[in-house]
Amino acid sequence: MSFFYDLFISILDVLIKFSSLYNEKNKKIIEGRKLSLKKVKEFKLNNKEAIWLHVSSVGEFEQAKPIIDSIKQNYKFKIAVSYFSSSAERIVDNYYNVDYSFYLPSDKKKLMKELFENFTPKILILIKYEFWKNLIEQAKFNSIPILSISSVFRKNQIFFPSGIFFKNILRNISLFLVQNENSLDLLKKINIKNVKIVGDTRYDRVLEIVKKTDEIEKVKKFINNKNTIVLGSSWKSDINKLKNEIIKDQTDTKYIIVPHNINLKDIEFLENTFINDTLRYSDLPQNNLNKRILIIDKFGMLSSIYRYGKMAYIGGAFRGSLHNTLEAAAWNIPVIYGYNKNNVKFIEVNELEKNKIGFPIKNGNEFRLIKNRILNNNKIGKGGFDFIEKKSGATKKINFYISEYLK
Repeated sequence: MSFFYDLFISILDVLIKFSSLYNEKNKKIIEGRKLSLKKVKEFKLNNKEAIWLHVSSVGEFEQAKPIIDSIKQNYKFKIAVSYFSSSAERIVDNYYNVDYSFYLPSDKKKLMKELFENFTPKILILIKYEFWKNLIEQAKFNSIPILSISSVFRKNQIFFPSGIFFKNILRNISLFLVQNENSLDLLKKINIKNVKIVGDTRYDRVLEIVKKTDEIEKVKKFINNKNTIVLGSSWKSDINKLKNEIIKDQTDTKYIIVPHNINLKDIEFLENTFINDTLRYSDLPQNNLNKRILIIDKFGMLSSIYRYGKMAYIGGAFRGSLHNTLEAAAWNIPVIYGYNKNNVKFIEVNELEKNKIGFPIKNGNEFRLIKNRILNNNKIGKGGFDFIEKKSGATKKINFYISEYLK
């Protein structure tokens, strides 16, 4: 079975390399991986001087932030963060509590062996997913404790219906700190008992953002006390679903659009979609504030922008991967997003829908209907802040278990 796993990794590498010819994100992965081992060698860290966290992308790094901040506050360890997706590069590299960062190399035994020959952390923390076989095996071979934090498991994942090979990958992990009881039960069924339920650190993270966010005066002036809808992490697929309803909106409602990819191509797509009705954030302040649509063309603003919405639309679902709904719900506003069968894997989305805070839609007409209901009834979709506050506290629990490995 190891042969087939190695073959899978080789095929994955080829696909990333081929797609890098036309996909800028994958091109960055290829270029970043070339420097990974060199960067690790340049760390020149003493044995077990650092704590290593690995994340897949931006969402997982958001989950990691409360843990990183707490470690920095309570210990003297250096923090090293690796990542798979190029979308995480800028955010991880620039985070003030991260000392070292690098792309995770391809999960080949030779590369992972070389990686651990040059870098021996105190512990390895895997956030949510990313159970790479050779990464985990080499960490265990080097007697490095491996913690899986904020992980979620479902019965259709490859670890459960499959044979012993994939189960053994999980069995090499020292401790699982999972989000829910279902995950605990699934792991116990494959004889993994080192499991604790702690919840999701994102609840702590979004609460912290709400409490610390300052007013953005330029945005406040743009909306001018008008009803405002924030479209966060929007893709072209989202805009194409909603554009007709936005264009036909004859009210004085303002729209703030934060594209998932903040680049010139995506910004120009929005400007060409809503001709003569948009304004870029970078052009504020200016006298011509009668435009209805503000395009955010600056990184790192989305979680703070939600405070100005009467409601939020969260992008990604129409292309198969819904983005963070909690960032918006924390501001006590209703959350709208595309309907997709993949949404079921997000525990928080199911909870938001049960509490009538989250509203999936299938098309622009449904967007218009729920939008009008919310604007006509201020009570619809409220309760997000209280819901998130009740779910918070995972970071404190995780810190307790981590501390046992840092003595």
